[in-house]
Amino acid sequence: MIYSVGIDIASEKFDVVFKEEVQGIIKIKGSKNFSNNAKGFGELLQWSQKRQKNGYDLLFVMEATGVYHENLCYFLYDQKEKVKVVLPQKVKYYAKSLNIKTKTDKVDAGIIAEIGLERSRKLRGWQPPSKQFKAIRDISREVTRLKKSKSAAASQVHALQAGHESFPEVVDVAQRHQENLGDLINELEDLLLDKVKEDEKLYEKLKKISTIKGLGILSAIKIIAETNGFLLFDNIKQVVSYAGLDIIERQSGKYNGKSRLSKKGNAYLRQILYMPAVSAATHNKKLKNVYGRLNEKFIHKKQSLVAVMRKLLVLTYTLWKNGQEYNPNHQWQGEKRKREVALPR
Repeated sequence: MIYSVGIDIASEKFDVVFKEEVQGIIKIKGSKNFSNNAKGFGELLQWSQKRQKNGYDLLFVMEATGVYHENLCYFLYDQKEKVKVVLPQKVKYYAKSLNIKTKTDKVDAGIIAEIGLERSRKLRGWQPPSKQFKAIRDISREVTRLKKSKSAAASQVHALQAGHESFPEVVDVAQRHQENLGDLINELEDLLLDKVKEDEKLYEKLKKISTIKGLGILSAIKIIAETNGFLLFDNIKQVVSYAGLDIIERQSGKYNGKSRLSKKGNAYLRQILYMPAVSAATHNKKLKNVYGRLNEKFIHKKQSLVAVMRKLLVLTYTLWKNGQEYNPNHQWQGEKRKREVALPR
């Protein structure tokens, strides 16, 4: 017998469904929601252990939802519990296979619990990232946040300078604020690079990835940190899905709806990839050709840029796994098949 606790987690609370499988029959043993904080974690563990019979495995299964699941993962791991984390798209496709059309937090938690029962042996146990990877990711995310703040500050400075007789002292404060943010970004990026250089093998692998024209070493570091060295992923499709760069197509019979980006994934990864994609679409000969070709096909240039983001992510994953440098003359599978992936209109 196996017990599976499916958890659908959000920023402030999480819904839980406790299921068991006896002789091929799945039964619900309880459902509840808890606060997404230390008190809620303790209550979840106590509630689950009351329903667990001695000698039977208890699995806690949840989606990889940005950062909201992480504290609970750490808590359960420290308590020596078995924790499994699944990619959001796996949950989505599993629900489709069961023809489940209702979508609530409780229903989602129930689906996740069933995945735990059915695939308990196939799912990898969750492992916390090393202290170094955790530090690198935390620094990387703070840099991303500061860059967004700097962009907003630059817009404010521009608005003040363009305004009619803006008060000079206010303009000066706004400019200094923008400059301070730039100094903080430079300071953290130096710290990020120093942290990576502490591990010579890691630094060498990242230098190989940064041979992709358009993708600097800092961007490579951020991608690897955000994916925890791609530990959760077995193939390229999973990586693309995790970043929310996979395509949802709407087509049935004669109906052809608009394809769109799922965006159900790690928003930090998409932010990290955006500027390198802009650079690669200009300076990387191969990706520039891809970008130009797709611009002839699509109405909006951003659609072509998304394709370049995906290419960069796939290249990063491949080079990381193979430990190789970028070869601009390598023939991609898509070119061999002479087929282009459909992108949203």
